[in-house]
Amino acid sequence: MCIRIPVILIAFLCAGSLLGQEPAANPLERALSGVVTVAVFDAADEDQVLGYAEARRRYADIAYEKAPDMSDAFSNGSGFVVEHGGSYYVLTNVHVIDAASGEPGSIMVFSITREQYPMKVIGGDSFYDLAILAFDGKEPGEEIQPLSFSPQEAELAQKAYSIGNPLGTYPYTITEGIISGKNRLFFRPTTGRFGFLQHTATLIWGNSGGPLVDEGGQVIGINTWIHTRNDQGQNYLFSQLNFALEGGLSHRLFQEMMENGGRVRRAFLGVVFSSSPGLLGGAESPPVIHSLIEDCPAAEALKDRIGFTVTAINGQPVKTLQDIVRTLEACDPGQDISLDLKKGILSPEATVKADELTAANLEKVAHHFFRAFTDYDVEDSPQGVRLTGNPVKSYHRIEAAKSDVYPPDNATFEVEQGEISYGIAGIGAVDSYGRGHFYRANSIQEIATAIRLNALEGHIGADLLDESKNLQRVRFFMTDGNLDEAKVLFY
Repeated sequence: MCIRIPVILIAFLCAGSLLGQEPAANPLERALSGVVTVAVFDAADEDQVLGYAEARRRYADIAYEKAPDMSDAFSNGSGFVVEHGGSYYVLTNVHVIDAASGEPGSIMVFSITREQYPMKVIGGDSFYDLAILAFDGKEPGEEIQPLSFSPQEAELAQKAYSIGNPLGTYPYTITEGIISGKNRLFFRPTTGRFGFLQHTATLIWGNSGGPLVDEGGQVIGINTWIHTRNDQGQNYLFSQLNFALEGGLSHRLFQEMMENGGRVRRAFLGVVFSSSPGLLGGAESPPVIHSLIEDCPAAEALKDRIGFTVTAINGQPVKTLQDIVRTLEACDPGQDISLDLKKGILSPEATVKADELTAANLEKVAHHFFRAFTDYDVEDSPQGVRLTGNPVKSYHRIEAAKSDVYPPDNATFEVEQGEISYGIAGIGAVDSYGRGHFYRANSIQEIATAIRLNALEGHIGADLLDESKNLQRVRFFMTDGNLDEAKVLFY
């Protein structure tokens, strides 16, 4: 599970001018001056779809002199300072800050001197769990100096050091380990993202968003999660299975977001891929073209290919939906993308020129999802996004969670007649007991992003607001041509 550590950015700050003529410090200790502690002080119900020192004092003397006061914080995590275009920014995980309300002062970071700085989210990508924070109204002090990314790719068995704020209580904790694996799949099946380092530098709740550095104090990864397993209701943590977004990938994503209004530019085809879950935990079926989104690049190029199995994309073999994600994430808008297909004795190849995943294309994703898999569609209203029934249908099915409490716990789901219209309060992942992890639904684009993040689960959960202002939790299942449950990927 994702370790929720909203915001403790331990910024490793190399503050030479502040500290005067300090004694010689090793690179890891110098890295402490670029770390900050990030904390969320004002949270929303749903997540967002981010001094003074005397001369000759050592960084360690300052970092461990006392702990920052986060007694009023809703949550906290780790992060670090980087430089871009002459300004300083903080990098952390999205899951560290996505509960913040967005109001001024809702996110704060604490520097090595425990100086407090208000921050604002200026970019991020939930697919990679990477967020960018900017200093908001108070310039970073001279105690803060940025960390740099290593120009070298991390190597197997090289030493690695995690710096962060485990348990939200022990800031500037350093743990040692080695790189024990590369290009791992993010534990969330909802993203299908590869590009994570596996390492043995112990992490714990609160380390999320902090840097993984080499012996020279340069960033080789951004710590993101620890492997856990639930066995009969008991969670077990595996302290030697720790994962960090690769440093080179982190750096590339950061630069791209800074140059593109805070978001990653993605190729978009308008294809809905699907596969059937394996029986009794077996392998899922090969991915097929489930449907095509209207007025998108693939609508004409693949109009006769619905139901065909995808065997390769751009020459890369494809066996799962995650393979498709990994391949298409490397593609750019405007690029020609080739698909090797198969159905019976036919093995055609098709080429689609990719568009960009713009706000307009995200709206098409949302409309396609609801029209294809529910009896509803979505529309904007002055009060927010509404779920609106198809007027030609007399029965609008809703699979509602039945529970004595809200939010639901140990609920059961029952299909019932739904109302003609609902407000959408939140949308995201929901389990078979009705427990959910939802994102804000302030726009159709946000709803589409949540759908893209969670459709690989085979179903989507939502909190709906009826005409009497009562909240109701529901789920929507995706199905294939045989009306069997399907895992779905929108690209």
